[in-house]
Amino acid sequence: MRATEDLRSEHRGVVRMLRIMDRIAGSIDRGGAPDAADLARIVDFLRIFVDTCHHSKEEELLFPALRAEGVSSADEVIVGLLDDHVRGREAVARLDALVPEIRRGDRSVVDELPRVLTAYTALLYDHIVREEADCFTVADRELPDDVQRGLQAGYDLIEREVVGGGVHETLHALLDELEAKTA
Repeated sequence: MRATEDLRSEHRGVVRMLRIMDRIAGSIDRGGAPDAADLARIVDFLRIFVDTCHHSKEEELLFPALRAEGVSSADEVIVGLLDDHVRGREAVARLDALVPEIRRGDRSVVDELPRVLTAYTALLYDHIVREEADCFTVADRELPDDVQRGLQAGYDLIEREVVGGGVHETLHALLDELEAKTA
């Protein structure tokens, strides 16, 4: 098994959330009222699943492994992907800052919300495509089997000790719930 399979699987979960966010943005654009509680849970998902789990695996393990193995073709790609991670965190922080304002009914903030949501989703859709094509494919081809096994062990450790047992299942249940609610 290639260590990128775990990351690709997580991308599928991220894309599910991006589609939910796009549907919420579209609903608000058509005059729908945002649900502050759902938005807060989306922020939690983005912080836990995308950043703490997924991006940690890349930043702490995959990207350094590629650099340690001297895969120079990945270096420029990694710099761009890391920049995307920073921009994504900034967008999530802005979304999080909007939640209390939405709870208070600030209409000007509600008008900003679809732009914040769609800017984030556009960033992540593009990021995922570039990451899979320009980074994961290279990792699959260039990283030796022992490095692949070490990456997977590291990913498992992040799952257990950083994210926590059962968290993935809870977050996937949230995806199911929000997909049904926004369909």
